[in-house]
Amino acid sequence: MGVDAKALLDRVAASSLRPLSHEPVPQVVGSRIINKAAAIRLGKVFFWDIQTSGDGQTACASCHFAGGADDRRVNTVHPGADNVFDSISGPGETFTLAKITSDDRIGSQGPLRAQFWDLDPDPTVAADVCQVVPDVPFNEHRLVGPRHSPTVLGSGFYRNQFWGGEANHFFNGVNIWGFTDNNTQGFLVRMENASLASQATGPVTNLSEQSCNGRPLLGPYSLGEKLAARQPMQHQRVSTTDSVLGHLANPTGPGLICNGAPCTYDQLIREAFGDALANISVNVFSLIWGEALQAYQATLIPDQTPFDSFLQGNLGALTNKQLKGLNVFVGKGECVNCHTGAMLSDATMSWYESTGPLNRDGGDTGFHNIGVRPTDDDLARGDLGIFGGVPNSISQSPFDMGAFKTPTLRNVGLTPPYFHNGGYPTLDDVVDFYARGGDFNNPEKSLDIKQRVFSASDRSALVDFLSNALTDCRVYTYRAPFDHPELPFPNRATLPATGRGGSGACR
Repeated sequence: MGVDAKALLDRVAASSLRPLSHEPVPQVVGSRIINKAAAIRLGKVFFWDIQTSGDGQTACASCHFAGGADDRRVNTVHPGADNVFDSISGPGETFTLAKITSDDRIGSQGPLRAQFWDLDPDPTVAADVCQVVPDVPFNEHRLVGPRHSPTVLGSGFYRNQFWGGEANHFFNGVNIWGFTDNNTQGFLVRMENASLASQATGPVTNLSEQSCNGRPLLGPYSLGEKLAARQPMQHQRVSTTDSVLGHLANPTGPGLICNGAPCTYDQLIREAFGDALANISVNVFSLIWGEALQAYQATLIPDQTPFDSFLQGNLGALTNKQLKGLNVFVGKGECVNCHTGAMLSDATMSWYESTGPLNRDGGDTGFHNIGVRPTDDDLARGDLGIFGGVPNSISQSPFDMGAFKTPTLRNVGLTPPYFHNGGYPTLDDVVDFYARGGDFNNPEKSLDIKQRVFSASDRSALVDFLSNALTDCRVYTYRAPFDHPELPFPNRATLPATGRGGSGACR
């Protein structure tokens, strides 16, 4: 006998789940933007332009282009704290997705390890003047980050960013740390509901993600000074039908065109922030960079899924099997205990505001140790900040040790592998993980992680619900707002530019 769709909808409607289109995007308090549309344009250019990196080959988008995450498999294994590769024989290899049982992690490939020396005086050159400094364990290969790249889609709803929530919801205009004691660099502004702006200042100065070691974000010899002399997107094509940048696209080649001449970053900054900030942009570039990237990423809202349609009353939006999977999700699986609300995550701003700062275990809302790895592998929420500063944890609960942010399940079928270490290759593996109550019985493990009995039919239905009912087809067809400029890679085929209509059909 099948699941009664109307009865299930009534049950779900009485829970915390709701359509994402009904969830307001948290509004930044204290913003310096004067033209929101122009800021979104600037943010999209910042996100996709490879000139923002030290090697001139790595954009923010390089780790967030496939479902908002990263599907590269060449040189994406990090050896963990022991610096020993267990899942492959060494750096630079292609990794075939498989369950990882060691402290290896699947991360994202960044630049070669290099020391920053200067900005290239030739404004047509994308890379900085850097000296490659090979070191173990990656040697002559590109560096790899120590955590799996989460999707950025819907990230504007989160209270904090990164797996450990290190990027604070208060933006100080300089770095990720907000106004915690981990901030040792002062502040330019005080903005609230701005964790994406905080987050943006991290990877761009990190030598394993985008930067040569030592390149500043603002001031002399900074990224701000570099971009001031360069044409936006001058090495990448942009579709003339791009939903944000199309009217600036060069129809015959790379780069953006403003009023018949090559655009400048100064023009884009002035339109978004006004003359006062633009006149001192190099010295406040971290503020401009963070705010613009927040403005753009906050538009990436994947709210057109079959599940959203069902929640809005379309009883035929889900298949019978997906209805059964949803029934498991809200029933015996108790997935909704953490994957809740419109974003299917308890790490959102709205969930924090409605339930308070503590979760059921007494740890910080939105963060849980679920027994993926031993706690000491990565303390995450319970770790200390930069240079051994204060803990990320607000509650100081032992349950925050090894606790990671609850990721959204929207488009989860598009973003394998799973968990912070990328250690589980399929959603079947993930469901099996939860059925056995996790893999490590850490003392700090959440009380919600316990053995559960699922039939083979339950498992199959739950995986179908996760894989298909939560997928917005605009994401994998790259339709607006998920369309994008061209993106070249060092070890992957170039991603061609798409316009607002995307490419391909929905499955």
